[in-house]
Amino acid sequence: MKKLILILIAAIIIVTGCTTHNTDPKIEKWDNTKYEQFSSSVGIDVFNEHSFNEPANSNKINRTLYISDLTKPITVKFNNNGKDRDFVMNVYYDYRPITFKINENGHYDQSYRFKLGDGYEIALPMYLPPDVKMSGAHKLFITFNIGSEIHAKELNQIIPWYGASIVQDIVFESSLKNVDFIPQAESTKPANESDLQYDYTLNQDYDFRILKTGVMPSPPVTLTVKPQEKFKLMYNVSYPGNKAGQVLIMATVGFKSATVNDKPYLLVDVPESKTAIGEINLVAPKTTGLYEVISYSINSPFEKIDGKSLEDFRAQAAPRFTLEVKD
Repeated sequence: MKKLILILIAAIIIVTGCTTHNTDPKIEKWDNTKYEQFSSSVGIDVFNEHSFNEPANSNKINRTLYISDLTKPITVKFNNNGKDRDFVMNVYYDYRPITFKINENGHYDQSYRFKLGDGYEIALPMYLPPDVKMSGAHKLFITFNIGSEIHAKELNQIIPWYGASIVQDIVFESSLKNVDFIPQAESTKPANESDLQYDYTLNQDYDFRILKTGVMPSPPVTLTVKPQEKFKLMYNVSYPGNKAGQVLIMATVGFKSATVNDKPYLLVDVPESKTAIGEINLVAPKTTGLYEVISYSINSPFEKIDGKSLEDFRAQAAPRFTLEVKD
Protein backbone atom coordinates (compact mmCIF):
# COMPACT_ATOMS: atom_id res chain seq x y z
CA MET A 1 0.00 0.00 0.00
CA LYS A 2 1.27 3.40 -0.85
CA LYS A 3 1.63 5.81 2.03
CA LEU A 4 1.19 9.52 1.91
CA ILE A 5 3.87 11.45 3.75
CA LEU A 6 2.35 14.36 5.63
CA ILE A 7 4.39 17.48 5.06
CA LEU A 8 4.92 20.92 6.43
CA ILE A 9 4.18 23.77 4.06
CA ALA A 10 6.24 26.89 3.47
CA ALA A 11 4.53 29.84 1.86
CA ILE A 12 7.18 31.37 -0.35
CA ILE A 13 6.78 34.85 -1.82
CA ILE A 14 9.56 35.95 -4.14
CA VAL A 15 10.29 39.63 -4.66
CA THR A 16 12.33 40.35 -7.75
CA GLY A 17 13.17 43.44 -9.73
CA CYS A 18 13.24 41.76 -13.11
CA THR A 19 10.86 43.34 -15.62
CA THR A 20 11.79 41.39 -18.74
CA HIS A 21 9.60 38.64 -20.13
CA ASN A 22 10.52 35.31 -21.65
CA THR A 23 8.99 33.61 -24.67
CA ASP A 24 9.61 30.05 -23.43
CA PRO A 25 9.46 28.39 -20.00
CA LYS A 26 12.79 28.66 -18.24
CA ILE A 27 13.79 26.13 -15.57
CA GLU A 28 16.59 26.97 -13.18
CA LYS A 29 18.07 25.56 -10.01
CA TRP A 30 17.36 28.01 -7.23
CA ASP A 31 18.61 28.55 -3.69
CA ASN A 32 16.07 26.96 -1.37
CA THR A 33 18.37 26.53 1.63
CA LYS A 34 16.25 28.87 3.74
CA TYR A 35 13.37 26.37 3.46
CA GLU A 36 15.35 23.27 4.42
CA GLN A 37 13.41 22.99 7.70
CA PHE A 38 10.33 22.09 5.66
CA SER A 39 10.07 18.58 4.26
CA SER A 40 8.27 19.99 1.24
CA SER A 41 7.20 23.36 -0.12
CA VAL A 42 6.12 25.18 -3.26
CA GLY A 43 5.92 28.87 -4.08
CA ILE A 44 4.26 31.16 -6.62
CA ASP A 45 5.26 34.60 -7.87
CA VAL A 46 3.33 36.56 -10.52
CA PHE A 47 4.32 39.78 -12.31
CA ASN A 48 4.40 41.54 -15.67
CA GLU A 49 6.14 44.48 -17.30
CA HIS A 50 4.32 47.03 -15.12
CA SER A 51 4.62 45.27 -11.76
CA PHE A 52 7.64 47.21 -10.59
CA ASN A 53 6.57 50.69 -11.63
CA GLU A 54 6.85 53.49 -9.13
CA PRO A 55 5.81 54.40 -6.58
CA ALA A 56 7.63 51.71 -4.61
CA ASN A 57 6.57 48.72 -6.72
CA SER A 58 3.01 49.27 -5.50
CA ASN A 59 1.46 47.03 -8.16
CA LYS A 60 3.63 44.09 -7.12
CA ILE A 61 3.07 44.62 -3.40
CA ASN A 62 -0.71 44.76 -3.85
CA ARG A 63 -0.83 41.84 -6.29
CA THR A 64 -2.13 44.04 -9.09
CA LEU A 65 -1.43 43.38 -12.76
CA TYR A 66 -1.85 46.44 -14.96
CA ILE A 67 -2.19 45.05 -18.49
CA SER A 68 -1.72 47.40 -21.43
CA ASP A 69 -0.99 44.83 -24.14
CA LEU A 70 -2.43 41.30 -24.31
CA THR A 71 0.39 40.21 -26.64
CA LYS A 72 2.86 40.52 -23.77
CA PRO A 73 2.94 37.73 -21.21
CA ILE A 74 2.30 37.56 -17.51
CA THR A 75 5.27 35.84 -15.89
CA VAL A 76 4.29 33.09 -13.46
CA LYS A 77 7.20 31.70 -11.44
CA PHE A 78 6.70 28.46 -9.57
CA ASN A 79 9.23 26.64 -7.38
CA ASN A 80 9.18 23.08 -6.08
CA ASN A 81 11.10 21.70 -3.12
CA GLY A 82 11.25 18.31 -1.41
CA LYS A 83 10.90 15.86 -4.32
CA ASP A 84 10.40 15.70 -8.09
CA ARG A 85 6.75 16.20 -9.03
CA ASP A 86 4.25 16.49 -11.87
CA PHE A 87 1.96 19.54 -11.78
CA VAL A 88 -1.30 20.68 -13.37
CA MET A 89 -1.79 24.44 -13.79
CA ASN A 90 -5.25 26.00 -14.19
CA VAL A 91 -6.27 29.63 -14.63
CA TYR A 92 -9.55 31.39 -13.80
CA TYR A 93 -10.74 34.84 -14.82
CA ASP A 94 -13.30 36.28 -12.41
CA TYR A 95 -13.33 32.76 -10.94
CA ARG A 96 -14.46 31.16 -14.19
CA PRO A 97 -12.15 28.80 -16.09
CA ILE A 98 -10.43 30.29 -19.13
CA THR A 99 -8.09 29.06 -21.79
CA PHE A 100 -4.52 30.34 -21.67
CA LYS A 101 -1.27 29.49 -23.35
CA ILE A 102 2.30 29.07 -22.19
CA ASN A 103 4.87 30.41 -24.68
CA GLU A 104 4.21 32.85 -27.46
CA ASN A 105 3.89 29.95 -29.90
CA GLY A 106 1.89 27.71 -27.56
CA HIS A 107 -1.74 26.71 -27.99
CA TYR A 108 -4.65 27.81 -25.82
CA ASP A 109 -5.97 25.24 -23.37
CA GLN A 110 -7.67 25.12 -19.96
CA SER A 111 -4.69 23.42 -18.30
CA TYR A 112 -0.93 23.16 -18.59
CA ARG A 113 1.03 20.15 -17.32
CA PHE A 114 4.72 20.02 -16.54
CA LYS A 115 7.34 18.24 -14.45
CA LEU A 116 9.62 20.06 -12.03
CA GLY A 117 12.54 18.65 -10.09
CA ASP A 118 13.33 19.12 -6.42
CA GLY A 119 14.91 22.52 -5.83
CA TYR A 120 14.00 23.95 -9.23
CA GLU A 121 11.98 26.95 -10.34
CA ILE A 122 10.13 27.36 -13.62
CA ALA A 123 9.25 30.73 -15.19
CA LEU A 124 6.11 30.39 -17.29
CA PRO A 125 5.25 33.12 -19.84
CA MET A 126 1.45 33.02 -19.67
CA TYR A 127 -0.82 34.65 -22.24
CA LEU A 128 -4.48 35.45 -21.65
CA PRO A 129 -6.91 34.76 -24.51
CA PRO A 130 -7.02 37.54 -27.13
CA ASP A 131 -10.78 38.07 -26.74
CA VAL A 132 -10.47 39.41 -23.18
CA LYS A 133 -12.17 42.80 -22.99
CA MET A 134 -9.58 45.34 -21.86
CA SER A 135 -11.79 47.33 -19.51
CA GLY A 136 -12.76 47.39 -15.86
CA ALA A 137 -11.20 45.40 -13.02
CA HIS A 138 -11.02 41.62 -12.81
CA LYS A 139 -9.71 38.76 -10.70
CA LEU A 140 -7.08 36.27 -11.87
CA PHE A 141 -6.90 32.99 -9.93
CA ILE A 142 -4.02 30.60 -10.67
CA THR A 143 -3.72 27.09 -9.22
CA PHE A 144 -1.01 24.43 -9.26
CA ASN A 145 -1.84 20.87 -8.22
CA ILE A 146 0.32 17.78 -7.83
CA GLY A 147 -0.24 15.42 -10.72
CA SER A 148 -3.35 13.83 -12.07
CA GLU A 149 -2.08 10.28 -11.61
CA ILE A 150 -2.28 10.48 -7.81
CA HIS A 151 -5.57 9.35 -6.24
CA ALA A 152 -6.62 9.41 -2.60
CA LYS A 153 -8.34 6.04 -3.17
CA GLU A 154 -5.04 4.38 -4.06
CA LEU A 155 -3.29 6.00 -1.09
CA ASN A 156 -6.20 4.94 1.14
CA GLN A 157 -6.35 8.36 2.76
CA ILE A 158 -7.35 11.90 1.96
CA ILE A 159 -4.65 14.26 0.67
CA PRO A 160 -4.38 17.34 2.91
CA TRP A 161 -1.77 19.18 0.82
CA TYR A 162 -1.31 19.03 -2.93
CA GLY A 163 -0.20 22.37 -4.35
CA ALA A 164 -0.67 26.12 -4.14
CA SER A 165 -2.78 28.94 -5.54
CA ILE A 166 -2.81 32.73 -5.75
CA VAL A 167 -5.28 35.53 -6.54
CA GLN A 168 -4.24 38.65 -8.47
CA ASP A 169 -6.14 41.81 -9.39
CA ILE A 170 -6.16 42.81 -13.07
CA VAL A 171 -6.72 46.37 -14.31
CA PHE A 172 -6.45 47.76 -17.83
CA GLU A 173 -6.07 51.44 -16.90
CA SER A 174 -2.97 52.57 -15.01
CA SER A 175 -4.82 55.53 -13.49
CA LEU A 176 -7.88 53.56 -12.35
CA LYS A 177 -8.66 54.83 -8.84
CA ASN A 178 -12.01 53.29 -7.99
CA VAL A 179 -11.63 49.57 -8.55
CA ASP A 180 -14.94 47.71 -8.57
CA PHE A 181 -15.10 43.93 -8.91
CA ILE A 182 -18.58 42.74 -9.81
CA PRO A 183 -19.67 39.30 -8.57
CA GLN A 184 -21.74 37.27 -10.99
CA ALA A 185 -23.73 35.51 -8.28
CA GLU A 186 -25.65 36.61 -5.19
CA SER A 187 -24.27 35.73 -1.78
CA THR A 188 -26.02 33.20 0.44
CA LYS A 189 -26.40 32.67 4.17
CA PRO A 190 -25.08 29.40 5.63
CA ALA A 191 -27.52 26.76 6.83
CA ASN A 192 -25.79 26.58 10.20
CA GLU A 193 -22.72 27.86 12.00
CA SER A 194 -20.19 26.76 14.61
CA ASP A 195 -18.77 28.97 17.35
CA LEU A 196 -15.32 27.54 16.60
CA GLN A 197 -13.22 28.35 13.53
CA TYR A 198 -11.94 25.53 11.31
CA ASP A 199 -9.92 25.22 8.13
CA TYR A 200 -11.92 24.84 4.94
CA THR A 201 -13.31 21.31 4.58
CA LEU A 202 -15.87 19.46 2.47
CA ASN A 203 -17.44 16.42 4.10
CA GLN A 204 -20.67 14.44 4.52
CA ASP A 205 -21.71 15.86 7.89
CA TYR A 206 -25.35 16.17 6.87
CA ASP A 207 -26.54 15.93 10.51
CA PHE A 208 -24.22 18.69 11.79
CA ARG A 209 -22.37 16.35 14.16
CA ILE A 210 -19.66 18.98 14.41
CA LEU A 211 -21.99 21.13 16.51
CA LYS A 212 -22.27 18.36 19.13
CA THR A 213 -18.71 17.06 19.15
CA GLY A 214 -16.64 20.09 18.17
CA VAL A 215 -14.64 17.74 15.95
CA MET A 216 -14.51 18.33 12.19
CA PRO A 217 -15.52 15.13 10.35
CA SER A 218 -13.10 14.24 7.55
CA PRO A 219 -14.25 13.88 3.96
CA PRO A 220 -14.55 10.37 2.54
CA VAL A 221 -11.39 8.92 1.04
CA THR A 222 -13.54 7.69 -1.86
CA LEU A 223 -17.07 8.67 -2.79
CA THR A 224 -18.78 6.37 -5.29
CA VAL A 225 -21.45 7.76 -7.63
CA LYS A 226 -23.01 7.03 -11.01
CA PRO A 227 -22.16 8.91 -14.23
CA GLN A 228 -23.64 12.43 -14.26
CA GLU A 229 -25.13 11.89 -10.81
CA LYS A 230 -25.63 14.99 -8.68
CA PHE A 231 -24.09 14.47 -5.24
CA LYS A 232 -24.20 16.49 -2.04
CA LEU A 233 -21.39 17.63 0.24
CA MET A 234 -21.28 19.93 3.25
CA TYR A 235 -18.93 22.90 3.33
CA ASN A 236 -17.28 24.22 6.49
CA VAL A 237 -15.58 27.58 6.02
CA SER A 238 -14.44 30.46 8.22
CA TYR A 239 -13.08 33.96 7.69
CA PRO A 240 -9.60 34.81 9.05
CA GLY A 241 -9.20 36.55 12.38
CA ASN A 242 -12.24 37.55 14.37
CA LYS A 243 -13.98 39.28 11.49
CA ALA A 244 -17.01 38.57 9.34
CA GLY A 245 -16.59 38.47 5.58
CA GLN A 246 -17.53 36.98 2.26
CA VAL A 247 -15.97 33.73 1.07
CA LEU A 248 -16.18 32.22 -2.42
CA ILE A 249 -16.33 28.44 -2.84
CA MET A 250 -15.40 26.78 -6.13
CA ALA A 251 -14.58 23.22 -7.12
CA THR A 252 -12.90 21.03 -9.71
CA VAL A 253 -13.50 17.37 -10.52
CA GLY A 254 -10.67 15.63 -12.30
CA PHE A 255 -8.79 18.97 -12.61
CA LYS A 256 -11.70 20.46 -14.58
CA SER A 257 -13.96 23.20 -13.28
CA ALA A 258 -17.24 21.98 -11.81
CA THR A 259 -20.44 23.91 -11.19
CA VAL A 260 -21.38 24.46 -7.54
CA ASN A 261 -25.14 24.36 -7.02
CA ASP A 262 -25.44 24.73 -10.82
CA LYS A 263 -23.38 27.94 -10.80
CA PRO A 264 -19.69 28.70 -11.40
CA TYR A 265 -19.16 29.32 -7.69
CA LEU A 266 -20.91 29.89 -4.38
CA LEU A 267 -20.63 33.11 -2.34
CA VAL A 268 -21.10 32.66 1.41
CA ASP A 269 -21.55 35.38 4.03
CA VAL A 270 -19.50 34.11 6.98
CA PRO A 271 -20.45 35.48 10.43
CA GLU A 272 -17.86 37.00 12.74
CA SER A 273 -15.64 34.44 14.53
CA LYS A 274 -17.72 31.53 13.21
CA THR A 275 -17.47 28.61 10.84
CA ALA A 276 -20.23 28.70 8.25
CA ILE A 277 -21.78 25.33 7.41
CA GLY A 278 -23.91 24.61 4.37
CA GLU A 279 -24.64 22.37 1.43
CA ILE A 280 -23.16 22.24 -2.05
CA ASN A 281 -24.10 20.02 -4.97
CA LEU A 282 -21.65 18.84 -7.62
CA VAL A 283 -22.23 16.70 -10.71
CA ALA A 284 -20.20 13.62 -11.59
CA PRO A 285 -18.55 13.29 -15.03
CA LYS A 286 -20.34 11.17 -17.62
CA THR A 287 -17.37 8.81 -18.06
CA THR A 288 -16.53 6.15 -15.46
CA GLY A 289 -13.19 6.35 -13.68
CA LEU A 290 -11.37 7.98 -10.77
CA TYR A 291 -11.49 11.76 -10.37
CA GLU A 292 -9.95 13.92 -7.66
CA VAL A 293 -12.32 16.40 -6.01
CA ILE A 294 -10.49 19.66 -5.29
CA SER A 295 -12.22 22.67 -3.80
CA TYR A 296 -11.07 26.17 -2.87
CA SER A 297 -12.33 28.86 -0.52
CA ILE A 298 -11.25 32.44 -1.30
CA ASN A 299 -11.59 35.23 1.24
CA SER A 300 -12.82 38.69 0.18
CA PRO A 301 -13.09 37.48 -3.44
CA PHE A 302 -14.41 40.75 -4.89
CA GLU A 303 -12.46 43.30 -2.87
CA LYS A 304 -9.28 45.04 -3.99
CA ILE A 305 -6.23 43.23 -2.62
CA ASP A 306 -4.29 45.13 0.02
CA GLY A 307 -0.68 44.00 0.37
CA LYS A 308 -0.72 45.00 4.05
CA SER A 309 -3.40 42.45 4.94
CA LEU A 310 -2.94 39.51 2.56
CA GLU A 311 -4.45 37.08 5.07
CA ASP A 312 -7.83 38.67 4.34
CA PHE A 313 -7.45 37.51 0.71
CA ARG A 314 -6.21 33.98 1.32
CA ALA A 315 -7.15 31.08 -0.94
CA GLN A 316 -7.41 27.79 0.93
CA ALA A 317 -7.80 24.27 -0.46
CA ALA A 318 -9.96 21.63 1.19
CA PRO A 319 -8.52 18.13 1.72
CA ARG A 320 -8.61 16.26 -1.57
CA PHE A 321 -10.48 12.99 -2.07
CA THR A 322 -11.41 10.66 -4.91
CA LEU A 323 -14.72 10.51 -6.74
CA GLU A 324 -15.19 7.03 -8.20
CA VAL A 325 -17.69 7.06 -11.05
CA LYS A 326 -19.18 3.60 -11.69
CA ASP A 327 -22.12 2.31 -13.71
